[in-house]
Amino acid sequence: MTNNSKITVYTKDNCIYCEKAKALLKGLSYSFTEQKYGKDFKTPEDLYEAVGKKVRTMPQIVVDDKLLGGYNQLVEYFVEQGKVNFKGEINK
Repeated sequence: MTNNSKITVYTKDNCIYCEKAKALLKGLSYSFTEQKYGKDFKTPEDLYEAVGKKVRTMPQIVVDDKLLGGYNQLVEYFVEQGKVNFKGEINK
């Protein structure tokens, strides 16, 4: 993932992990598009079609048209890059 990557975060209202994922991306200076359940997509089937598989949790993060997964997978990705610790806290 680079700062030029096309990142889409699929979210819903009252979702703490959705907020954490958006905050982490913003904190690392990544731009992204948010697609919100009930506004930008209406049914679970719409979400399945957008991300390419049946998922049961939110958020779902898609990078360059490839499903990365949820918040935990986002943290794991950035841990491997050395950008955050295992708690999702940005390394200084």
